[in-house]
Formats: sequence, C-alpha cells, structure tokens
Amino acid sequence: MTFMGPSSGTVTGWFIDCREGSPTAGVREKHIWSPSSARALYIPPGVAHTFDGLESVNTINSYELFLPDPAAWVHGTLDWQPDADIINIPLDIADEDIPLYKPNSHPASELWYDMVAAQQRAMIPKVAYEYPVTRDVKLADGTVRRVELRRPLPKDDRKGWEPLAEVFGVGWVRHPVIRSGAESGFSALLDRHPLYFIDHGETGYTHDAYGIHLGQEDRLTFAGPRKQMVTLHLIDTRVDSPTYGADVTYTFYPDPERYLLIPPGVGHAFEHLENVFTVNRPRTLLPEDGSEYQPGNDVVDWPVENRPIPALRPNTVPASREYYEAQVADQKALRALPVTHSTPSVMMIKGKDGKEIRVALRKKVAMTGS
Repeated sequence: MTFMGPSSGTVTGWFIDCREGSPTAGVREKHIWSPSSARALYIPPGVAHTFDGLESVNTINSYELFLPDPAAWVHGTLDWQPDADIINIPLDIADEDIPLYKPNSHPASELWYDMVAAQQRAMIPKVAYEYPVTRDVKLADGTVRRVELRRPLPKDDRKGWEPLAEVFGVGWVRHPVIRSGAESGFSALLDRHPLYFIDHGETGYTHDAYGIHLGQEDRLTFAGPRKQMVTLHLIDTRVDSPTYGADVTYTFYPDPERYLLIPPGVGHAFEHLENVFTVNRPRTLLPEDGSEYQPGNDVVDWPVENRPIPALRPNTVPASREYYEAQVADQKALRALPVTHSTPSVMMIKGKDGKEIRVALRKKVAMTGS
C-alpha cells in the first residue's frame, strides 16, 4: 500500500497479528507516519490492520493474492470464500479474544488474477451497496457464521465515457468503483497494463512542453485536492485524425474515480499539478511495419509556444500480452541497477537531409547511498 497525500499529514496504523502459528501471534503494534510515494507498506495475509487520518490521502494497493491448500478446496473443507476475504474485528478487542486464522499460502496464478478481474469488471457496475463490514457471529446453537453488513447506495447516473469533443478520442472514463462512504471508495484498476504513479511535489508543477507519445495511449487518474483546478492543454498532431490541428485548453479537478484517456499523437501539457499524484496505466501500440519501438524514448517534448504544431503518424498495433510481460522482466532487471540518468527529454530536430529526427537527451543524476 502506497499512501499519497500531503507530507504534512500523519497516518496512524494499528496492527494485530492474527496468524495461527506465527512467532508474533497476538502481538499488537501502533505506528505513525507521513504519506509518501517513495515507499510502500507490506501487510501479510492474516495481519489485521486499520488506519486513522486517511482523509485527503489516496492509497494505491498493488496487492498479491494467495489461495488455500488445493486439497481442502477440492474436499469442501474450506472456511474461506474469494468474495468474502475480509474479517472485521474490534480495535479494542481483548487479548484473550483475538481470533487466530490460518492464512492462505499458495500464490495465485496469472489465470486467477484474470478471473478476478473479469468478475470485478462484470459485477462492480451492478453493485448497489457500500463496501461491507463483516463479523463472525455465534448463533444460538453454538455455530459461528460470518455475516456481511452493507448499506444501500444512491443511484449513480454519471456517464462511463465523457468525450472531449474538440480532440477525437480524448475523454474521461469512469473506473469501476465500490463506495465505502460519502467521499471514499475503492477504484478498481483492472486492465493488464503497467502502472506508474507520478509525484508532482508540493511547490509548483507546470509543464513547459507538450508530451507527445507515438506508441503509448495514456490513461491518467488524478488524485489530489478536490478543489484544486488543473489546466490541460492539448494539440492534435495526428495527420489522419478528423481533428488534426486542434489546439485547445480545458480545466478540471482531481477525481480518483475516473481517468483521462489520451491517444498517441495527442500532445498534452498541464498547469498546477502540485499536490496532485498522477496514476498512469498506459496501453502500448507498436509500429505497423514491425520496426523497433523503444518505449523509454517515446516522448516528443514540443515547447508549448512552438507553432505550427508537428504532423505525426502514431503507432496503431496493440501490443500483445507477451510484449508486456517482456517489458516487466526488463524493468525488474533495470531496478537492480543503480540509477545513472534522468528520464529523457526527446526533441525533434532536422537532419542534414531536411528530415525530422528525434534526439533523446538524458541528464546524469548524482549517485546516492542506499
């Protein structure tokens, strides 16, 4: 779990080890920290947790799933269901009443993640109740049953797709959301695409150049102060687009329940992104001719004042699942190496033959100790 919010704030976390057989079973801990995108909190299955101070904080949970012993599943002896995998216990529960559970220990396969995503994609839009609270209740006959308590939700008439008509293909898309309160909820990020989140700092963040991708469709979720206005500038550089040459400006407010879809070839620049975190789950598109595509260099930085705008032909072939898996493997290998250069700035210049070429400029970064 990554906690994204004001660095001046504090989050309090309470934890109880409810794992049967754990060397710290029954141990309680309380910790206080400030939100930061620089680190993630890992909580193993079976460790109860709750938080205070999460107002104005957005949390990304890139969780791992674990399954029970297959033998127990096959023989029907499980006290576990995939859609009821949260047990709520009181924060002030007495030590002698702390329940102990045997957490699932078998890492789920990729197929299981696909099945869960498909189920959530189909079911969440139909959800009519808030996220549940669960209790283990002892009945009169001595048996224990897990009970879910849910409050009904008001009908949501917001559109799933809100196009920005002046630029073809650009628009806002609603995330599947399960509400947990008047101003809180769970936005499910279900597509099998990379996930990046960008911390824009707190002192002032405005682009001086449009970013133009030729092989990346951006899907940008903006999490931050709900009353902070952000300005978006767009230029359509796609020569085959019905809105080629469009040069427009919009304003919006951060809303983690929707994302902005920007097709490749549409230049975009933002003003006033300070205090805002951007979550990007981009979709990759490859060249039609099968030529090499380098995602690390796929940003043309076009100064905001430069006119006329360029004429470009973006990639059109959706990348395969195997392509994404290869990219993940490459990124894992890169993470093991020290960072020596910043993200590149890619400029368009004219070569000796008069044709435009792209040049990637990378700045060396100072080496720091771990």
